[in-house]
Amino acid sequence: MSKKIMKNLDPKLETETYLPSAQAPVEIKTDEFKMRRVARPIRNVRHIPVKSQVFHSKEGPLEFSYETKIKTPISRKKLVVQVTHVGLNPVDVKIRNGYVNPTSGEIGLGREYCGVVTNVGSDIAYAWHEGDEVFGIYYHPHMGSGALQSSLLIDPKTDAIAIKPKNVTSEEAAGTMYCLGSAFNILDRLQKYKYLTEDSNILINGGTSSVGMFAIQLLKNYYKVQPKLVIVTSSNGPDVLKSQFPNIADEMIFINYLNCRGKSSKPLRKMLKEEVVDSYSGEDSNTAPKPYTQGKFDIVLDFVGGYDILSHSSSLIHSRGAYVTTVGDYVANYKEDIYNSWDNPSANARKIFGSIMWSYDYSHFYFDPSPSTASKNEWIEKCSELLSDGTVKCVIYKTFDWKQTAEALKVLKTQSAQGKIIIKVEKF
Repeated sequence: MSKKIMKNLDPKLETETYLPSAQAPVEIKTDEFKMRRVARPIRNVRHIPVKSQVFHSKEGPLEFSYETKIKTPISRKKLVVQVTHVGLNPVDVKIRNGYVNPTSGEIGLGREYCGVVTNVGSDIAYAWHEGDEVFGIYYHPHMGSGALQSSLLIDPKTDAIAIKPKNVTSEEAAGTMYCLGSAFNILDRLQKYKYLTEDSNILINGGTSSVGMFAIQLLKNYYKVQPKLVIVTSSNGPDVLKSQFPNIADEMIFINYLNCRGKSSKPLRKMLKEEVVDSYSGEDSNTAPKPYTQGKFDIVLDFVGGYDILSHSSSLIHSRGAYVTTVGDYVANYKEDIYNSWDNPSANARKIFGSIMWSYDYSHFYFDPSPSTASKNEWIEKCSELLSDGTVKCVIYKTFDWKQTAEALKVLKTQSAQGKIIIKVEKF
């Protein structure tokens, strides 16, 4: 019966109802899946990060900023310097004094530096190399940018820079080019116009200022001036100068600024009239008076400011002599002075009519640290040579850590530092 039924079964239906007799496939075992962290592919760095020390106003705190970045690749005509040390100057506190309100953004500090070259543009690779130790001036006061940064983008055409001499420390190099450049250019001009000779009798007002110290060394060691230098200083100024420059210790005559209450013209006039040098405060009062036979001054270099010496210039300065000031009529006050402030009307009149008003040359010296000025006398290369051969040296007053910059500025404002104040910059 069953066979008969199967014969009559529709073949299509038979296919559809057929069930295979094979067993189901066995599950394939796999390892447990786990996500693992892998290294990212190397990407091109498109900038050099920079850490800067800035302020926003005169009374505001100093802060560290990370806003500045140096784009790479750098310009073909520029180079990058990793900064190790920065020298502070009076111009830094004057710039800070000028920003009363915090509306100008970030303002940098520092105008001169020392460091190591890390990147060099292709067009200047013949002159500069990675690893070169350099020192220079980064002077951009109107751009709000200072040298107190971990790295600087330098254009050798606009920023004075030179290879650091091997016999000079990084601290010394960081405090040299701005002040030495000022002193050298002042004296170079005086020599060019026949005011400075080996026989010149010279008065220096502010001998323990950094520019004053470089001027003293240049006058004696480079220009070979024969007469003794008459130096107005205060406190332990003579001890500092004699200990720092023992080879010329006997070539200086000192006038105590404190004993005459800032009126240094009085002891100067007395010295010229009586032809005797009064003992300096701290010297042995029993010592016999020293004779003074050098007469009036051919050159007066004023690094302090004030009108006292000028007011008695007819009895102090030779006709056809020269008076050069870096400050002006007002006595410098680092707590209040402002960068690029105007002189009083009488000082401005002297700039214009000085040669008519007096028989000597009066000039208010402003230092232009751009390399364009070096084309006239090669002062950048000359500064490096003077350091290298030991003609001059930088006197360091104190070195501060980068985090102690506020303390360093306080010391600078007291005007008591006898030498350069240096900031040590940390690597970033």
